[in-house]
Amino acid sequence: MNQLKNLKEVDMLPLSNDYVFKRIFGKGGNEKILKSLLEAILKMNIQKIEVKNPEIPKETIDEKLSILDIKAEINEDTIIDIEMQVGNTTAMDRRLVVYNAKLISGDIKISEEYKDAKDTIVICIVNDSITKRNSYLNLAMLKYEETEEIRYVDMGYKEEEPYLTKMCKYYIIELSKFRKKKPKVADLLEKWLYVIGGDQKMIEECKNDNEEIKEAVKQLTEMSADEYERELYEIRERSRLTYNTEINEAKRKGLAEGKIEEKREIAKKMKEEGLDIKLIQKITNLSKEEIALL
Repeated sequence: MNQLKNLKEVDMLPLSNDYVFKRIFGKGGNEKILKSLLEAILKMNIQKIEVKNPEIPKETIDEKLSILDIKAEINEDTIIDIEMQVGNTTAMDRRLVVYNAKLISGDIKISEEYKDAKDTIVICIVNDSITKRNSYLNLAMLKYEETEEIRYVDMGYKEEEPYLTKMCKYYIIELSKFRKKKPKVADLLEKWLYVIGGDQKMIEECKNDNEEIKEAVKQLTEMSADEYERELYEIRERSRLTYNTEINEAKRKGLAEGKIEEKREIAKKMKEEGLDIKLIQKITNLSKEEIALL
């Protein structure tokens, strides 16, 4: 049995960590909690929900490149991928498109027709600000650009279709913008974002009038008091930090090597022009031996 600390003295694990997020929202038996969050984000009534990947393989906890997402199907006609991104958000726009494409390709079978493809939704919750938009929640779809006047043909349409399709949707939630706004609790989504964002004062307020939030906070508290769960969380955090360090070191090393190569190219051209070796050394800071090998 896992050892538990005193629940009153426990430091809460952050729901903004992908491991913790999946353990609370993606665990089998917690469908009501996930349903409440999704209804708040999507502004729709969910009749049926099924988590497609509830288990977390142990080997993925300390794999730096593994993605602990939640895949679910709602109302038997829509597939959802929920990503919690607290670290690297590089090229997030392209990544979201790839995530959605994988949902579609994974759902369509050879025997099915294109018309049978389910709707897909990618929800990405990030700690940073990644969009140049004045909103902490943004919905994006595949939209037509305005018609060029030279291409206009009067087909009698009083209103043109604005979207190529509404089949693919992207929801981006930026916690940094939400924290900056510090909104009064106006709806269920704001309650959930205060809980996910880790605002302890607001968590106490928000959990009192919503059963799903209350249950999520209860499970988060128990998880935070569980020494084994804390160890898994810390392994995941160390793995993420190690990965980020390795990436940054690689970037710095690549930049340094790039500068050296640039200096060598300059020295080579100067040498071909017949400039004095000492002058080349002074300008490029390369050694006499390095210059001789060029």
